[in-house]
Amino acid sequence: MAAKEMVWNFDAQGIPYKIKLKKNKVSINGAEPVALDMFKRKSNFIGVNYSIMIEGKEAILHMRQFGAPVLSYDGRDCATGKEYTPVKVPGWTWVFIVLHAIDFFFLIGGAVGGVVQALIAIAMATVASDTRKSTGVRVLACLGIWLVSTVVQFVLALGLALLLY
Repeated sequence: MAAKEMVWNFDAQGIPYKIKLKKNKVSINGAEPVALDMFKRKSNFIGVNYSIMIEGKEAILHMRQFGAPVLSYDGRDCATGKEYTPVKVPGWTWVFIVLHAIDFFFLIGGAVGGVVQALIAIAMATVASDTRKSTGVRVLACLGIWLVSTVVQFVLALGLALLLY
């Protein structure tokens, strides 16, 4: 999950902090970069949250699969200063996940199909959780992702069937 270089400047209890993320390493106030694997982490469907202790409080580095990293401290987004609200995947997304599961069983199953479906489901969950767009746009985008992936998988399955028989 390589990330481009990101820098956050914020104050914690009156002390200025500069957190720099580059190539999966975090540097605090210019100190030696530390690999993300060294921090406590929690994974969820669309990303990983890394816990970084600063001034006795937890700063959380939110790394999404297909989104920009976000650093929050004391409930605030360090880049904007606004209250940080965790990304939530809407309930209607399950309809599309079930459709992808059906594609898995009827089109390209096995290990290849599982990887394809997982990547598509993660991309779809990222689109579905993007609150900058209206719900209608997100639903149509997820529908488009499902339709395109189904057509591509159908063509691949048909091509494989023709090659094997």
